[in-house]
Amino acid sequence: MQLHDLIPNPAATLAPWPDKPLHFHHDPGAYAGLLSLADVDDLIDNNCVAARNIELAEDGNLIPRYVYTDGDMPQPGFIRRHLDRGGTVSLRRLHTVRPPIAALRAAVARDTGADVHVNAYVTPGEQQGFRYHYDPYVTLIVQVHGRKAWPVHPPFVDNPVPEHDVYKPRGFTHTERVHLANTAPAAEYVLEPGDVFWLPRGWIHAPHTVGEDTSVHLTFAVKERTLAWLIERIAGELTSQAYLDPALRAQIPIADLLGGPAPQVDRVRTYLHGALQLLDAETFARSVTTPTPLPETTSS
Repeated sequence: MQLHDLIPNPAATLAPWPDKPLHFHHDPGAYAGLLSLADVDDLIDNNCVAARNIELAEDGNLIPRYVYTDGDMPQPGFIRRHLDRGGTVSLRRLHTVRPPIAALRAAVARDTGADVHVNAYVTPGEQQGFRYHYDPYVTLIVQVHGRKAWPVHPPFVDNPVPEHDVYKPRGFTHTERVHLANTAPAAEYVLEPGDVFWLPRGWIHAPHTVGEDTSVHLTFAVKERTLAWLIERIAGELTSQAYLDPALRAQIPIADLLGGPAPQVDRVRTYLHGALQLLDAETFARSVTTPTPLPETTSS
């Protein structure tokens, strides 16, 4: 399975990169080979997923992992009881245990140039997993069982990334909370089996199941590459080169540190300017083409 099995004509659809939600319809059984409700039941009831790859949510809040773990694994039966109470289960990084998902994840990463991880979300009928929140990357949703509604609001934060103004600690300001409480969503998308939903980073959402059937969806978290990311990689390369130079490993004189290191700052600035001029752009560009893992955060 490839990216074009999720998004029709991805070369055209993703150029330019979409900044509004997109909803695609496919045959209800199109993704049955990736994950089914029966597969989820097998993973949970046979305790096949390590505790580090499980998150539980109830009443819109994450449950601390120590509550339901026993060493490296969940307490036997706890996850099933949690679902029976109406709680949501997130099975993290399923591409590490499901070969079909691993293959599709690799294809999405290859065709977008992004780092990608895949989680599954299981929410019983007529329940809500998470309150309004947003993610610092594209969430590409594949609905495999049941129905789920996605009310969405436009972003409050432009181009959020995990490294800046992190969305979890930031939360929402008082003004933003008032807006969400008193403003109808800009749109609501109801996903059925076979549907794919592209939700750009920053879009605020609080999905909930529709009807009595359990909802199961896969989230392909597409962590976009940004100019800030490229600056970070270049800075890392220049730092690695600097440590090879004994002169740059030398101590900064105490007098400079105590009296103000402005002369040393000028020296380093001169070095960086020269190092940037010597950096071979094409060679370095090839070195960053292959996606590398980025920090994982919770998505919906």
